[in-house]
Amino acid sequence: VAGDRLYAGSSSVRVWDIAQSPPVSLHTLTGHTDSVVALAVTGDRLYSGSSDNTIRVWDITQSPPVLLHSLTNHTGNVYA
Repeated sequence: VAGDRLYAGSSSVRVWDIAQSPPVSLHTLTGHTDSVVALAVTGDRLYSGSSDNTIRVWDITQSPPVLLHSLTNHTGNVYA
């Protein structure tokens, strides 16, 4: 959660506006090829870790969020 945004992972990352009642799905961030198992928000960046052995770095100041980097040198699932 960052402000009024909730980020939820499955096979993609869903962005929710939780200030709305009921919450509204705003965006679906795609690119991972397996389950998203880790999410972290720091400042204006969202980091998503996946069972596809990658971390994706998103700029969450943009609407929709923009993929900045795909970190691919992991040899196993990324859980944190």
